Amino acid sequence: MAEIDDYLQPRAAITENVDLQHIQEVGGFCPLCGKQLLVKKGSKVNKQYQIAHIYPNSPNAHQKVELAGLERLGNTSEDFENKIALCKNCHGYYDDHTTKEEYLKILAIKKELLAINKIREKVSTEDIEEELLILMNQLTAITDQEIEESILKYKGIKIANKIEDNYCILRRKVEFNACTYYGFIKENMKNLSVQKGLKFELLASEVKTAYLKAKGNTDDKVIIFNSLVEWMKSKVTRTSKEACEVMISFFIQNCEVFDEISE
Repeated sequence: MAEIDDYLQPRAAITENVDLQHIQEVGGFCPLCGKQLLVKKGSKVNKQYQIAHIYPNSPNAHQKVELAGLERLGNTSEDFENKIALCKNCHGYYDDHTTKEEYLKILAIKKELLAINKIREKVSTEDIEEELLILMNQLTAITDQEIEESILKYKGIKIANKIEDNYCILRRKVEFNACTYYGFIKENMKNLSVQKGLKFELLASEVKTAYLKAKGNTDDKVIIFNSLVEWMKSKVTRTSKEACEVMISFFIQNCEVFDEISE
């Protein structure tokens, strides 16, 4: 007698709202090949995607053997966690050529997407000081001369002590931002404190709280950094992503974001 697998449930229809959630989750592009999932032709927008089961809804004999013992997401095969938007080609190929490696690849992508969206939900409620907009505008308009005049002169925790070697690209970005802009930001924050009554401690605590919420959902420092940048950009809409990256780098150096690596 075949063993009953409670994870496998009858196929459930996907509502329009849930379908939209899947598209938003992947940013409108196939997470496997990068193809655009919604294509406008004339006045119409055509769907170039399908909602795929990560673990098959009705696995065949080969899939049962290939995926035996591997992690599954969600409580059942019909949960949101076990589905992902893919272009039609990638979906068809995955269904027809299911392998352990391909399954684990899609599983990892979905887990990262779930972590990112969970962080978005957590930090979206965190507000930041209105005066930060003034500072961000100053940062966007900074000149080479101003940078030279405020080149980094401080003692603090080295970025290398907070970001491990396996995050080399992120570490180099943060190091460059901190070394180039830290002095300028620090000086202008002092000026805003005098002129506008900006409470730096309050702003720092808001960033710290957002970081702790993000950290509670993932240990991946790239995901945390990008999520904090996205959060700041959503709160200070009239600025650039690059300026937000500089500000989060400042708070990494200033100790509100990321803990020092223990020996």
